[in-house]
Amino acid sequence: MNNKHSKPSSAKLATANAALAIANAELAFQNQEKDKRASELAIANTELAFQNTEKGKRADELNFQSKEKDKRAAELVIANADLAFQNKKKDKRAAELATANTELAFQNAEKGKRAAELAIANVELAFQNAEKGKRAAELAAANSELAFQNAEKGKRAAELVIANTELAFQNEEKGKRAAELAIANTELAFQNEEKDKRAAELALANTELAFQNEEKDKRAVEFHTLAFYDPLTGLPNRRLLIDRLEHAIASSMRKYAQNAVIFINLDNFKDINDTLGYGHGDLLLEQTTQRLNSCISKGDTLARVRDDEFVLILQDLDIHPIEAAAMTKAMSVKLFNALNQPYQLHQHKYRGTACMGAVFFGHDSPCAEELLKQAGIALHQAKKEGRNILRFFNQEMQDIINIRTSLEHELRIAAETSQFRLYYQIQVDNFNRVLGAEALIRWPHKKRGLISPATFIPLAEVTGLIVPIGKWVVESACAQLREWEKSHQTSRLTLAVNVSALQFRQADFVTHVKAAVKKYGISASLLKLELTESLLQEDIDITIDTMKALKEIGVQFSLDDFGTGFSSLQYLKQLPLDQFKIDQSFVRDITTNKSDKAIVKTIISMARGLNIEVIAEGVETEDQRQLLIADGCTAFQGYLFSKPVAIEEFETLIQRGVCK
Repeated sequence: MNNKHSKPSSAKLATANAALAIANAELAFQNQEKDKRASELAIANTELAFQNTEKGKRADELNFQSKEKDKRAAELVIANADLAFQNKKKDKRAAELATANTELAFQNAEKGKRAAELAIANVELAFQNAEKGKRAAELAAANSELAFQNAEKGKRAAELVIANTELAFQNEEKGKRAAELAIANTELAFQNEEKDKRAAELALANTELAFQNEEKDKRAVEFHTLAFYDPLTGLPNRRLLIDRLEHAIASSMRKYAQNAVIFINLDNFKDINDTLGYGHGDLLLEQTTQRLNSCISKGDTLARVRDDEFVLILQDLDIHPIEAAAMTKAMSVKLFNALNQPYQLHQHKYRGTACMGAVFFGHDSPCAEELLKQAGIALHQAKKEGRNILRFFNQEMQDIINIRTSLEHELRIAAETSQFRLYYQIQVDNFNRVLGAEALIRWPHKKRGLISPATFIPLAEVTGLIVPIGKWVVESACAQLREWEKSHQTSRLTLAVNVSALQFRQADFVTHVKAAVKKYGISASLLKLELTESLLQEDIDITIDTMKALKEIGVQFSLDDFGTGFSSLQYLKQLPLDQFKIDQSFVRDITTNKSDKAIVKTIISMARGLNIEVIAEGVETEDQRQLLIADGCTAFQGYLFSKPVAIEEFETLIQRGVCK
């Protein structure tokens, strides 16, 4: 293995450590000498203070004892001489202290050098430890490979034991046959007339034994094929793919090259089975396999893991991630070009597309199952964005999946424990009189705060939780209508609730709505169910029957977001609708966009012709309201009047007779 840094020898390291030890010892000695000099200086200072005290005493005695003046003067001269001597000695000590300080500074400088040398030695030691770690990792990889080889050796030994056992059995059978043959020969000697019969029996037994051995070999091959290969395409199945991917991961631990796993999924494969039959679907998979095999190299692994899902392992791409990504992208283009060519499925011609998700792995990669999971996440992202798309896995995708999983778990708990609340957005007529409200669900989460339906409703649709949530909304709306009926001011207000297509298609939907109306004893005409145009795309007869069953008890229906879908005019006249709800995307630019204004005017005119009411949502300005009134619209909903609010604030608006 090549390294950018040279490896220091153990002899140099030992020399450096010895030099460092000597330097530390010398530094300790110099610190000891420094402490001695400091002690001597402290003694000198103490002595000088004492002498100064004595000098004061002498001066006092001179003032009070003049007759001792001469004697004391002489003593003072002596004391001064002694003091001068001591000062001289003090200066000497100061000079020695300065010298000691200089020497100490030098020693500190030497200590810094020794510390730097020690730091260098430590860096070298750390480098050696890192190299040791790399060697340990390589040894671990080698041990893993050896363990795998030993396991393979064990398998081969077991197979050999089985083969030897089979051979012994065959030899035993052969001995039996030989004994039978000897008996037959002996009997032949005595019974010539039975010779042909016994010979025929022996030949038949040998033929049967050979046939059984041949069948046994065929069964072994068939078992191996069924266990590790897809019977339709002949490609490795998921079991063999996992084994080969684990081998690729183990091999990558000894290399620096990048490898890739590409998850391939055909678009709309289910439609082929549903419309043309499974025979055509199988033929498409066989032709897809041929095209994929024609694009890959000999060392690559292509497997079919499920239905129309394939996995490709690309090994030893490049040591640089960017180059490896470019090579993977180039391979995907090659695969897309092959898969986009027309297919001949018996008498049908078919053009298909695909999506791909890729993830890279190297010496520090996770296990095979985790790699396939990450490639699947990237594939899911590609499927969301369209067709003929390749997406590489990144942590952000993983985080989104983790958040989605966590939110789904919390959403299930919220649905089971009814953690939701209804907010109400007021609906008024052209005289600002309150007509009713639309009930909008909110999720007050303990940690995430108030979660809007745009966040959790799509997840509820996918998981099917929209059904119990929708039932809760209908129940809560009926309960609120019962409360409003207790007051003359609110007894005539209508309440609109949104119904999802999945909820509407439930077999017990009509039964549940009727039961809720009966349970709370409300007038069914005050409950308005808002349906989307997507309900008109399929099973229109069932839709009409469901609506008519609820119309029998007086429930109203509003077609939500009208104009954004593909409503059939032929079906519109058959639906028992009470109201069109003009989508806010048309209302938003009605004052500046002539096309939006024309669409709104057309919708209002159509509704009038069908004897259906119209309400415009998303009204935010007075100019928008005036234009809608001029076009014949008589009901409105939007921030011009009020945002969606909790029931307490909504009832305050009603009591004050004010729409903000």
